[in-house]
Amino acid sequence: MKVKSNLDAIIYEHIVDSLILGEYSMGQTILLDEFAEKYEVSRTPVTQAVKLLVSDGLLEAMSNGRVRVPVFDKEQMRKICEVRLLMENYAVEKIFEMGKAGDGLCQTLQTIADQGIQALHGGDKLKFNRRDLEFHNTLIGACGNEYLSSEYKRIQGKFIVANYLIEPLEGRNFEKAAQSHLHFTELMAQEKKEECQKVLREHIFSFSTPFDGKGISGT
Repeated sequence: MKVKSNLDAIIYEHIVDSLILGEYSMGQTILLDEFAEKYEVSRTPVTQAVKLLVSDGLLEAMSNGRVRVPVFDKEQMRKICEVRLLMENYAVEKIFEMGKAGDGLCQTLQTIADQGIQALHGGDKLKFNRRDLEFHNTLIGACGNEYLSSEYKRIQGKFIVANYLIEPLEGRNFEKAAQSHLHFTELMAQEKKEECQKVLREHIFSFSTPFDGKGISGT
């Protein structure tokens, strides 16, 4: 059972990576057998992984054993970002309220941010984006509210599809995103809550996007 569970998780992560790398397009329909063939596994772990991906908002279930990559438009993307910002701002409020801003959390975020920069400078954009997602998940998780973490995972799943499939990785200003992680961590260590929240807003609604020239991307 443990091996099976691990295989489910591996397939889940592989499919997330494929979405980040832009290997699928919004609205694309995929057979579960196609996933099984691609990852050279049986249909069973694929089925379990896809159930989780549907629950987390990265895929949509269809009839006849098919799934679809969700489709998001400009307004939906904006709303996704607004919900992310609300959740992360709340997380910052709780972290400061619980007195966690100055403890090991800052060091953990610093480590993740440094790993992201190392990946970026090494040309590994997938790893950078993985560390980026981890950074924000860690921030949410620091609240100790499992319901918030669960809901955040769903909105982050939708964000992954909308963000990475609307605009390819090439040509993005990842350095700006990486530096904002570091800046946020520094401000948190200095216990500057409002400035932390300002950096979050600029990060989530930042760098290039095809929407309005102002930016709705970031990770």
